[in-house]
Amino acid sequence: MRSPRKINLKNHSVLIAGALLLGLILPNTTFAHVKWFSQFSFLDEPRRFVEILTPVYLSMVVLTVIVIGVMVYLERTLSAQPWYSNLNKWLSDRQPYSMLIMRIAMGAVLLINWASDAVLTPELGAPNPWFAWLQFILAIGLMFPKTTWLTGGGLLVLYLLSVFEFGIFHMLDYMHYVGIGIFFLVSGSDNERIRGLALPALYATIGFSLIWLGYEKLVYPDWALYLLEQNPQLTLGLNPVFFLQSAAFVELALGYLLIIGLLERPLATTITLVFFLTTLIFGKLEVIGHTPLHAALIVFLFNGPGAFYKPPIAIHERLNWRIAFGMTNFVILMVIFGLAYTGSARWQYDTAVANLATNPAIMDLSDQPIPPEIIDLKAFENGEGNWILNAEIDHWAFTPELVGGPVFPSQGYATVYDNGQPVGRMLTPWFDLGELTPGKHTLAIVLNGNDGTDFTLGTELIGKQVEIIVE
Repeated sequence: MRSPRKINLKNHSVLIAGALLLGLILPNTTFAHVKWFSQFSFLDEPRRFVEILTPVYLSMVVLTVIVIGVMVYLERTLSAQPWYSNLNKWLSDRQPYSMLIMRIAMGAVLLINWASDAVLTPELGAPNPWFAWLQFILAIGLMFPKTTWLTGGGLLVLYLLSVFEFGIFHMLDYMHYVGIGIFFLVSGSDNERIRGLALPALYATIGFSLIWLGYEKLVYPDWALYLLEQNPQLTLGLNPVFFLQSAAFVELALGYLLIIGLLERPLATTITLVFFLTTLIFGKLEVIGHTPLHAALIVFLFNGPGAFYKPPIAIHERLNWRIAFGMTNFVILMVIFGLAYTGSARWQYDTAVANLATNPAIMDLSDQPIPPEIIDLKAFENGEGNWILNAEIDHWAFTPELVGGPVFPSQGYATVYDNGQPVGRMLTPWFDLGELTPGKHTLAIVLNGNDGTDFTLGTELIGKQVEIIVE
């Protein structure tokens, strides 16, 4: 992967302020989940915490702290306005629709995942058919109010099973499913205090997911830079690295504000509009993946801070103390999340490298009911001098997030060969070969399990090749 380009802080000091301030109120298209659209692997070495402590990072921390202080003051000012109070009352009257919205949204997502053999999100392929069927059963449970709490418990079980399959580090991206599971589970309780936990669980877990994914952009910048290179219009003409860091801080700030409960309704409106706008670029996959978040944000819009538990920011009544609380805890939380994410990423990287180095093996898939089959392999020049390889494979899922992890017979990656020499790993159906030397090239792929295992049918590797002539 390429090394991130350096940024001249002096030349961007004004842009830093503008990007962060505008980012909290204007649509930001990098809210798309990077892993859904980028070429990534946990074999990419993550940056350490000290490496992300650049002058730009520290400047953005300072600026975000100032913005949070201003927003605490703004909330107190808005609360005193009659029109704002009337609007909040009008939204609160829609609170009874919250559960219905969540049931419909999650029911649709679970059915889509069942139909496409995915788990919770389109990115994660179901390792076993019963994973998909479990989601079908959970979706049926959401059809009836009295069984909704059972679906909530089932979602928590499904999340735990997914942790064992895909790893805790990866599943922390989807922490909001824990909040949604709790939201459904406690709905069946007769205890008001227990039912009151539903809203705080949603706020905390969605805020966690936003912060976690914000740090992903800082620790694995090349994943998102690849996405920006494919969609250069996203950068708004700014330096891609600077834009990426700005986008990361918008996510960090918004996630933090959700956790402490500051300006819940305006924040929910802003985030859900951003998510809707990203669909104009990233399409159906973005819609499916973000549907649970859309529903949760509408719940925030209708419920505000909730009626039973006060949000953390409400601990202090005096404005000065609230401002100090909001500003100070942002810095503390950023340090905790930064150390947690970089430490977890390093552990994931070391584990993947060790597994890949110690588990080379061969697995015969002849006894599988439906083994993977490479239907077609094509190579073509993209008009800019680079050659692209495209593979059509039945009964197979590329799982870059699991490279170095456990082996399953219907998922993994493919090793790409040029004239018998390995040139890289194919982590999606598309592989960029770059510029090729003039002459004849025999391009081939061989299917591998997540841990590097070579898949065979009898004594033959599962692979395919194509010959091209480069002039």
